[in-house]
Amino acid sequence: MICITWSNGNCCKAVMGLVLLVWAVGCQKDTAPSPPPVLLVSIDGLEWDVMLPLLRDGKMSNTAKLMERGNYGLLETFEPTLSPVIWTSIATGKNPGKHGISNFAKHQPGKPAQLFSNSDRKTKAIWNIASDYGKRVAICGWWMTFPVEPVNGVMVAQTNTIQQIHIAKGENIWKGQLIEGIPGQVYPYHRQNEMMNILWEVERSLSELTGQIFGQFSHPLSMLGERLWNNCLWCFRADATYLRITETLLDDPEPYNLTAVYFSGPDVVGHRFWRYMQPDLYDHKPTPEQVENFGMVIENYYRYMDQAIGALVARMGDQARILIVSDHGMQPINQLARFDPDDPPNDVNSAHHRNAPPGVIIAAGPGFRESNGSLSIAKLKRADLVTTATVMDITPTLLALMKLPIGEDMDGQVADNLLDPDQLHVGQRQIVGTHDTPQWVETHQALVAEDPGQDERLEQLRSLGYIGND
Repeated sequence: MICITWSNGNCCKAVMGLVLLVWAVGCQKDTAPSPPPVLLVSIDGLEWDVMLPLLRDGKMSNTAKLMERGNYGLLETFEPTLSPVIWTSIATGKNPGKHGISNFAKHQPGKPAQLFSNSDRKTKAIWNIASDYGKRVAICGWWMTFPVEPVNGVMVAQTNTIQQIHIAKGENIWKGQLIEGIPGQVYPYHRQNEMMNILWEVERSLSELTGQIFGQFSHPLSMLGERLWNNCLWCFRADATYLRITETLLDDPEPYNLTAVYFSGPDVVGHRFWRYMQPDLYDHKPTPEQVENFGMVIENYYRYMDQAIGALVARMGDQARILIVSDHGMQPINQLARFDPDDPPNDVNSAHHRNAPPGVIIAAGPGFRESNGSLSIAKLKRADLVTTATVMDITPTLLALMKLPIGEDMDGQVADNLLDPDQLHVGQRQIVGTHDTPQWVETHQALVAEDPGQDERLEQLRSLGYIGND
């Protein structure tokens, strides 16, 4: 049994074991019109306190447009705020005791630690359920998708094996990315070369891309500044790659019913550069030159995410359902620290999310309520935001919108306060005991991860304090 603590202090115990039900899919022909397509934009560490001033100043106009025609609020999360755990709960609607991903790495007595992978997930994710019912899916960069699995569409993994890292330099990468030369990163497999070509294109233009997002540094970088900056380049590369891949998939001739993409950048730059954004919060303040170099990094990355949202929404069309979520928010930390360049990674980070600050949720498009329309974005304050859903509610809510059955074994609920009145016919919703079958579980556990970089990956997680030495 595993205990997870919600941000409101309540504790939920996950009972292992599922009621298994075999579903016969396709027994009856579905003549109803297909619901509008869904775009799920998942952004790690997105924080309302950063967004609100940018929204008021017109610097996140694409996001503001969605808010004006939709619904938004706080997304309740739980402790511990470990990315693989929470993002798997978002994708399954279940707590970690049921979905099986409880940390970055798993420990077995007498055996070396191993990374969790896709094969460790014990229950179907929304892309499996949608595929079962004939819906086309495009899944890009989601946590715990390596090695990829067969879906009715395309899956591009967030590959959690890192080969090019330098622990001695403090260059620690704890989120995955596409990596050259490793099989099992793209399904269907014949599209892997196509996706790797996009990675190479991004790699070749990375310097130009970072210049467009952040501009040029006005002053030479300090030792710490160089360390922090170099430790973000992988994140910029990953986000740009997954954005371009998602744009490419949305241009495919046959449309997708569900498209989901994950971006890690706001979490990464938030951890490293909060001190430069709000220097007065820290006893050991950065120099004016350092603030001039890095003070706008977080804002600029949020604006880049807004541009990404705009590009994807434009490809989806006006009738698409758009859902933007973050797994948690972000808060300052280490306000008394000296921030020496040789300190461990946790000691030079200046923001954290250990106490599970709520994340962001924004919903717009057919089927979503426009309940916030009377509230001016230009005057929006933190106190105006209310909790509208939990991280486990995302999958049940999307299933309801897509007219697909909701599993009784899901811990999340349909977030009815996000939906317009036409979607609130609870009695018409399809319910099943579970979407899981013994055959699926057996097949899924047989997925094989090619992981030549696992030892390096485990070492970086230890250096970050995410796992111990046992």
